[in-house]
Amino acid sequence: NVQKALLQSDVQSKTDKTPVTVADYGSQALVSFVLQQELRAEFSLVAEEDSKDLRKDGAQEIVERITKLVNYSLTSDGSYNVTLSTEDVLKAIDSGRSEGGSQGQHWVLDPIDGTKGFLRGDQYAIALALLDGGKVVLGVLACPNLPLTSLKDAGQHSPNNEVGCLFFAEVGGGTYMQPLDGSSAVKVQVSAVENPEEASFFESYEAAHSMHDLSSLIAQKLGVKAPPVRIDSQAKYGALSRGDGAIYLRFPHKGYREKIWDHAAGCIVVTEAGGVVTDAAGQPLDFSKGKHLDVDTGIIVTNQKLMPLLLNAVKESLKEKAPSS
Repeated sequence: NVQKALLQSDVQSKTDKTPVTVADYGSQALVSFVLQQELRAEFSLVAEEDSKDLRKDGAQEIVERITKLVNYSLTSDGSYNVTLSTEDVLKAIDSGRSEGGSQGQHWVLDPIDGTKGFLRGDQYAIALALLDGGKVVLGVLACPNLPLTSLKDAGQHSPNNEVGCLFFAEVGGGTYMQPLDGSSAVKVQVSAVENPEEASFFESYEAAHSMHDLSSLIAQKLGVKAPPVRIDSQAKYGALSRGDGAIYLRFPHKGYREKIWDHAAGCIVVTEAGGVVTDAAGQPLDFSKGKHLDVDTGIIVTNQKLMPLLLNAVKESLKEKAPSS
């Protein structure tokens, strides 16, 4: 609803990011409220937002908008017969203050992953994962704008507007995709492509988020013929888990530290669909160190057959790029 209203207004031409804020906070409040209702016990949630700015003078109006939207969502869903006060909503947002770590269980949430895509009316995701002893054991990715059919056929915008996918995976249980309308889920698998020339790859839409020149050098070394598919958010992990493309490369600019909520859900969705997720040195991602992921250079995702070739191309390309950087 927030995105629809946003696209009908002229807000994109301003630097005003309040619609995104409303969506981020509202999404976090809803997810943490539902976890509370379902788990009925103390739980730990590592999430991107907190209510600090919302408790400042002058934020009353935005808090009321968030509360109204949260209650509207709860009413239209009908599972919980409650109305939340603004304080309930702020408390729900603040339940995401955990630091995570290697001990016990922690839920990990990115309430709106892919802010720029959200603003443009393109791809974004709501990403929720569960860590147990520092390992991801469960992941859910909601991609409200992702076409139900492969991006290879539909592109980013489905011709008959059949969009909205939920991907979910549990350790040892495989990965499933379900349309957001609630119809039945199907098991998905990553692409079985073995010849890199036939592989297509995903990368971030925004050049600011990933080094596109490095990605294209790697693609060149592999002999990849297809141009990259650039989309925002962890929707890339979802699309890859069902075989829309075979490779995802993410090389952030120097100095950027990855956050666990940007990869936890996507990581298990891909690995349970038969894929592999590592850093540029071929090491698995370590989610046990708190809010940050310390990775070597970047993140690479593909199927098991292509991984050795891809790692090789990554190493060679990094070596070539080293002197110039």
